[in-house]
Amino acid sequence: MASALASITAIVEQIIRYTVFVAQNFRAFYVVVALTLLVLVLEYLATSLMIPMAPGQTAVSSTVTQVWSRIAVQLGLEPVSKTWLWLFFMVMMVRLVLGYVLLVLTTWVGKRVHETLHGKVFGHIMLLEPMEQVYTRSVGHYITMAGDNTFRSGTIVSSLLQAAVGFFTALVGMVVLYQFSSQVFAGVVLFLLASMILIFFLLRRVVRVNNRAVNLSWELGTTLVEALNSLRSIRSMQCEQILITTHARQVHSYIRMLVEIDAIKMGVKAFPAIVLLLLAAVALWPGNAVDMTDAALFAGTIIIIRVFVSLGQMATAGSQLLTDIRAIKDITALVELVQEEQHVEKVTVSVPVRALSLQQVSFGYGDSGRVLNDVSFRFEAGHTYAIVGPSGSGKSTLADILLGLSVPDGGVVTVNDGDLPLQAARTRFMLVEQQPRIFSTSIKDNLLVGVQASDDLLFTALQTVNLDGMVRSLERGLDTQLTYLGENFSGGQRQRLGIARALVRRPDVLILDEATSALDPATRVEVVAKLRALMHDRIIIFITHDREISALADEVLPIGGPLQNMVSASGRID
Repeated sequence: MASALASITAIVEQIIRYTVFVAQNFRAFYVVVALTLLVLVLEYLATSLMIPMAPGQTAVSSTVTQVWSRIAVQLGLEPVSKTWLWLFFMVMMVRLVLGYVLLVLTTWVGKRVHETLHGKVFGHIMLLEPMEQVYTRSVGHYITMAGDNTFRSGTIVSSLLQAAVGFFTALVGMVVLYQFSSQVFAGVVLFLLASMILIFFLLRRVVRVNNRAVNLSWELGTTLVEALNSLRSIRSMQCEQILITTHARQVHSYIRMLVEIDAIKMGVKAFPAIVLLLLAAVALWPGNAVDMTDAALFAGTIIIIRVFVSLGQMATAGSQLLTDIRAIKDITALVELVQEEQHVEKVTVSVPVRALSLQQVSFGYGDSGRVLNDVSFRFEAGHTYAIVGPSGSGKSTLADILLGLSVPDGGVVTVNDGDLPLQAARTRFMLVEQQPRIFSTSIKDNLLVGVQASDDLLFTALQTVNLDGMVRSLERGLDTQLTYLGENFSGGQRQRLGIARALVRRPDVLILDEATSALDPATRVEVVAKLRALMHDRIIIFITHDREISALADEVLPIGGPLQNMVSASGRID
């Protein structure tokens, strides 16, 4: 019981925090609130007109009937049943029109929240998400974070407002019901209390199933992306059917969970109404004596129906709200992420990078242990370096630290002997990976990716990597479209395109992380020679297993042990 209360308290706190966030950032929220109040007033007016429609009851002399009688007289109308029915139709018509406007406006606010959160989350991933977290989290996590979670955050707005409208509309109906008949009111209250117990257990089941569904959604996203990125390998191993079967099993489980969730949600809305109708049918069984006129029975039925329609709306929206809140797990963390400062100021540095120093740098990935331990080294302009070491020794991690993408646990990285901050200098650093990220755009767009450069400069960069002739031979030249992951280029061509993209940016420090591994020996030697000639007054850092590449460097930084212990009989560094 204590844990359930704590869970409910936590959810309420999250809802309050989230509501404050929406109210502070979206002014249309206040219009929604004002329109909601107006709709509730109209709901009360329309429902209360049932009371003067029930002659022969104490309602005839009630305050509500007297007020409506005065209104009818002021409008020049007779206080008779036809007048009450006409007023009911008019008020209800206005209420439904404004209710429609409210629903559209609520949906619009929810979509604006979704749009804003999606942009902020994507910006956070691009600018601020620590690389060590990117390396350790699945792609499904980020698909869910930027996709499902931001979408759910938008629906939370709609669900929250619709649940509130349903609750207060039902409350208005209960007030009218009390004014109509205190005995009927007491019976409905007892029935609702019993229904709440059932609904509580149903919603607990929804939350448990939904948590499993969210985790499975992460797995589905990861499976799809990884399968698409590895399609060539999968087909070569002829294991397509195994993955298809595994994915189908995951989808089947996921869909089954979604159906169960929706069935329970619909049950929350339908079961109480079904039971109530059953009780009403028993009470009005032909031959049973009922101490009400036909008109009173009709009016009371209309009031109760309005109450349960509103409660159904509240239950449906409330269950959706609950599942969305629990699926996101901690919406306050998402709100904090959105409210963080995401502007990363790019400082234009006029001073070239002349020296780069590592001073007792250490780094580890949490439980995985330390991968770098007290590394010290100095890189100077006009020289070429090679960082070598066995797999898992921390070479690529060291590159992340040099690029300012990861912060070392110990030690410091200095630029120009401390005269230039690393975060400012990193605009003059460029990394080329073993598998350069190729976008499904033109060759030109892949080379530019946001910078401005002339075609002559692009071809100069392509000439450095022996790719200019091939591009010129293409029918559309630089405008040639690349397919998904650049599969219409060979692995070596993609690597050279990645190097050319870095050269277009004229870096002072060029880091090549196994970036020539797919080139044949002759092309590799030629491209490296051209790179050294072009970057003769700057810094080139090779991260490599290749003994030939390391032999071309002016100096070698071994990671993970002495260099002589790493060289295998094949000449590779293992």
